[in-house]
Amino acid sequence: MAHALNYPTIEFQDTESLKKSLLLWDRVFRIVPSGYNPDDCSEVKTAVSSGSVVDLEIDKNDKWNAANGFLNFFERRHDYRNILPWPAGLSTATFTRINPEKIDAKLLPLFEQLSQRMSSDGFLEVPSEHAGAYMFYLASYVAKQRSMDLITDSSDYWAVGTYFSQNGNFGENVWSEKSNAFLANLAIDDLLPMDLSQVSIDTILRFNEDNIEQRKNFQKEVFLLREEVSRCNNKEHAKYIVADFIKTFEKAKDEYKKSIGFFRKNEIFSIFSVGLPVTATILSMPIGGADPYAPFRLCAGVLIGAVSAFATNGLIKKEKTVASYLVDSENMTRKPNWLLHRKFNEFIND
Repeated sequence: MAHALNYPTIEFQDTESLKKSLLLWDRVFRIVPSGYNPDDCSEVKTAVSSGSVVDLEIDKNDKWNAANGFLNFFERRHDYRNILPWPAGLSTATFTRINPEKIDAKLLPLFEQLSQRMSSDGFLEVPSEHAGAYMFYLASYVAKQRSMDLITDSSDYWAVGTYFSQNGNFGENVWSEKSNAFLANLAIDDLLPMDLSQVSIDTILRFNEDNIEQRKNFQKEVFLLREEVSRCNNKEHAKYIVADFIKTFEKAKDEYKKSIGFFRKNEIFSIFSVGLPVTATILSMPIGGADPYAPFRLCAGVLIGAVSAFATNGLIKKEKTVASYLVDSENMTRKPNWLLHRKFNEFIND
């Protein structure tokens, strides 16, 4: 969990989210085309100069492989024999009848911006009408190749990025209580400060240098918790996670929380969360047969709940996935999986 790739835009839309991200990851990368000079504010420029934010240039081989992978992915989704649909949120046909409150309305201007910028910079290796979808696919591809996490500060973008990070393994039935496998949202809601507007980027960077050990330990325990929860398909092992494994995670979280404490002026926290594949077993831990979409606490400060059913269990085991994180800048509900479920359903089904 040391390195993260920020997507889908080059410029950071919210420096607050970047500051929060730098409390969690050692370095934040972003994809920048050759010859492009990002229009950064002074705080982002400072983070770039320090090496905490890294401009990542994609070579021709990566671009070619990603473009071919994307076009193959696109063609498979449009094959009538394929049970996995192309999401409505990525179809230009839906843009003629969009509701301004829905995810499509927020994706359209981004897609137009990406298409213009990437085409003019000679960066695009796919038809321009697919530029927006391709940039999300490219981010997932690059993160997989470099073993990085994906991060974004928008729940709308998270829905798209997570779709690709999980290899598009979703059908139209986003809500399916009888499914054996789900995309879940694991949310930590008692760690990051809500407001860092009065904290300079220099202070954040100094904090990172002074608290490497605590952060590394927390990163390790988040990764291990993620892996244990994703692997669990046995009720007895689920009890082990709660009884033993969570205790180690809580200890690491509490220690890091204490080190971050001087940033907080009150006890109002910002949520950060990650999408991960899980079986129905882990989501039925509180009481057998419970609604998998009803969030519950694995421990103090950690919520889990389903966002969407997977279309097939086979892809989960066969293909590598990427951890897709959302660092909240929207003051989300305290039960984020409900909001993310709605966003995901709009993205898949319009």
